[in-house]
Amino acid sequence: MIRRLLIVASAALPVVGCANLSAGDPVLYQGLADSDVSMASRLVQTTLEKAPDGATRRWTNTQTGNSGEITPLRTFANESGTFCREYREELAVGASSGRFYHTACRDDEAGWVWL
Repeated sequence: MIRRLLIVASAALPVVGCANLSAGDPVLYQGLADSDVSMASRLVQTTLEKAPDGATRRWTNTQTGNSGEITPLRTFANESGTFCREYREELAVGASSGRFYHTACRDDEAGWVWL
């Protein structure tokens, strides 16, 4: 499966990479501490697995002051019958913030991976 990051809008918070979310690898954002990445990655997995469309889940790292939120926007089955979700991720890192739109699908191990 090809993985690509879909960035629709951002504000002064550049993305430097993406990862296979199902493997628990961190989504890499410039300016985020490892503990921020861990919190964000876990929240993406649990939110996509359990939250209904439109329900926002938030994380805050009291050690760094950084925070974020995940909102599933649309759930659908792709051509092969795999469940996929479009979602919005918002991050606040120091004085910068960004809003990103992603699509992820469930893999064979019940994890979520970016397309």
